[in-house]
Amino acid sequence: MNLTRFVFLFLTLLLLSCKKETQNPLHSIEVVDLNLNGDPIADFIEGHSREKSFGEAVNLSFFKNTTFFITPSGSLSKNKNAIYCPTLLMAWEQITKTFDKPIVVASNYPELEKLNSYKDYKGCLTENEYQTAVQIIVNTFEIKAAARFTKQLPFSERMEVYREPFLFNNENVEAFYAWGGHDENRVNVLDYNSDNDFMVRLNPKDKSHEILLWMPNQKPQSLQQGIEQVIETIKTREMFKPTLSEAWRYTFSEEDRLVIPKIYFNLKSNCPDLTNNRFTLKGQPEEYRVKEAYQRISFQLDEEGAVVESEALVEAITEEMTEEKIVPKKMFVNKPFMVLLKRRDSESPYLAVWIENTELLIKN
Repeated sequence: MNLTRFVFLFLTLLLLSCKKETQNPLHSIEVVDLNLNGDPIADFIEGHSREKSFGEAVNLSFFKNTTFFITPSGSLSKNKNAIYCPTLLMAWEQITKTFDKPIVVASNYPELEKLNSYKDYKGCLTENEYQTAVQIIVNTFEIKAAARFTKQLPFSERMEVYREPFLFNNENVEAFYAWGGHDENRVNVLDYNSDNDFMVRLNPKDKSHEILLWMPNQKPQSLQQGIEQVIETIKTREMFKPTLSEAWRYTFSEEDRLVIPKIYFNLKSNCPDLTNNRFTLKGQPEEYRVKEAYQRISFQLDEEGAVVESEALVEAITEEMTEEKIVPKKMFVNKPFMVLLKRRDSESPYLAVWIENTELLIKN
C-alpha cells in the first residue's frame, strides 16, 4: 500500500438562497456572481481528484450484501456489511451555518431527518484536520458547500503478510498478522474473553489516532450500539488495573498472535433514500427538494496501515480473584467484526465498518 495515500472527504450541495459569512481560512464562504470562466468549488474538488488513490469506484448496487449508513444509528441487517463515514453530516452542517437558520425536515422523510438531527459526529476531527468551502452564486440562487480531510495511518513498522490459508466465513481471504512480545507496540489488547471474543487497538505512527478491531460473540443491534460498546470498553480499560492472575488477558505476549483479514473497498452510491426528500428553513416559506445525492467511501487496511477516502454530493432545489491458566491467545479475526477509525481524544469515529461477509475483503 502506498503510504502517500490519504483520507479525503468531499461534499457539494446545491441549494436556493444565500448568506455571506466569514470564517477562518480553512472554512470559508464566498459570494460571487455567475462566472462561466471558473468555479472555486470545482477547483477545490479537482485539486484533490488528481490525488485520488483508489481509482474508479464501483457502484454499491453491485454489492448485494453491503450498505452505506447515513448515521450509525441504523440497525444491522443479517449477513450484511455496514459502512458509515460522516461525509454527508459534515457538509450538511455547512448549510445551517451558511443560512444561519435551522433546517426543518418532516417525519415522512426519515433518512433526511436522521441526517439533519444527528450531531454525535462532531469532534471526530479537529478543525485543523479538515477543510470546508462554500460558494454562493447570486444569479442562480445556488449554494455549493464542500468539505474534505486527508489522513494516512501507516504503522511504525509494517506487519507480516499471513501466508497460510485464512478462512473468513469458510472463504479463503488475504490476511496479515503480528506476533506479541516485549518490543511489539503496534497492538494493545483492550479486552479478551476468548479467541472468539476480543477487542484490540492497532497503533499507527500518528499517536493521536487509533484503529480499533472488535470481534464480539454477540452482534450489536446497530453500528451506534457497537461504537458505544467499544468506547465503554476503552474507558473501563483505562481505569481498570487487572489482578496478577488476569494480567495476561490484557497483554500481547510472545506466544500470542493476531491475524486480520485485509480490507479493501471503493464504493459509490446515489443515496436513493435521500433523493426527492424535502425540507424547509425555519421561518421561510420556500420548500427545498433533494434533487441528487451521491457518496463515495473507500477504505484499505493491510500490513502497512489504514487509508480511507470519501466524497459525497447533494443537489437540492426549491420546492473476587481465582488463579487462571495462562494460554497463548490466537486472535484470528475470522468471523463478523467491527473496525473503527478515530482520534484518541474523541468518542466519535470518522469511519465505522461492520464486516459480516467477504464482499469487502480481498479474496485469496
